[in-house]
Amino acid sequence: MVDDKMREINTINPSLDTAKLAVLTAVNAVHDYLKLKEELEELENELKRLKG
Repeated sequence: MVDDKMREINTINPSLDTAKLAVLTAVNAVHDYLKLKEELEELENELKRLKG
């Protein structure tokens, strides 16, 4: 998963050195995680609301 994301970012930004590529990959992973966490919280709240 991480290696695939690094390759994807490297394709878009081939001039990045390995350290910058790793940091950018980590930042992207955290961003994706936070988006999913927020979506989960919204769905849980909606479920609670529907259950009454």
